[in-house]
Amino acid sequence: MSRYQDTALLKGLCCLATAEQVHELITVVTREELAIGLPKIVHARAESEVCRLARLAMHIEQNRLDRTDLPVYQGREQLMAGAAALLGEDGSLECQDALRLLALLLDKLLRGGRGSQQAKLNGLTLTAMESRALAANSLNTGSVVRGSWRRKTRNQLGHASWLDVVEAALWCFWHSDDLRGGEALLGVLLGSDSRVRLVYGMLAGAFYLADTATISANPSSSSA
Repeated sequence: MSRYQDTALLKGLCCLATAEQVHELITVVTREELAIGLPKIVHARAESEVCRLARLAMHIEQNRLDRTDLPVYQGREQLMAGAAALLGEDGSLECQDALRLLALLLDKLLRGGRGSQQAKLNGLTLTAMESRALAANSLNTGSVVRGSWRRKTRNQLGHASWLDVVEAALWCFWHSDDLRGGEALLGVLLGSDSRVRLVYGMLAGAFYLADTATISANPSSSSA
């Protein structure tokens, strides 16, 4: 069995992906492992978002701060820089901020507590040192870091940029108590795209699915 297919982030992705996306995800994981034995981040403009997020999940698993021999500040920067690099040369500074922030939050959720709203909040709240390390380039990023997703209504959320996608996924994650509750909230986000669904799946996977079984296609997933 793949060392990555049983990880919380990929399980979360698969729970919220369509059957077709699950097949694509497993293919990219298998291909990367067969190539060099470890995941390799590839910058491909035409790559689908599920492939990009699968690579992000593998990158985070490989570089978790509780599994690195690097000093914390170096490990944190490696984690964030590798996430931003997945966007390739075309990623705006704000979109790079978004993936750096997402990598940081996913790592915190994986390493943090479980079972309460306070544990969830702790995993989604950056320390002063983490905020400095993030070094956000956009004022909009600062708003998301400070918890805009806790205060906004669904009608104030968007999905035009990666930062919008991360904010909307955080909104679903914060305002639900389990994976299915967040999935139901996804349905009320008019015009949301598959990136919101998949990023939410990663957040939910990091918090809810750390001790569950191997990933598989979710028969109840939307085929849209």
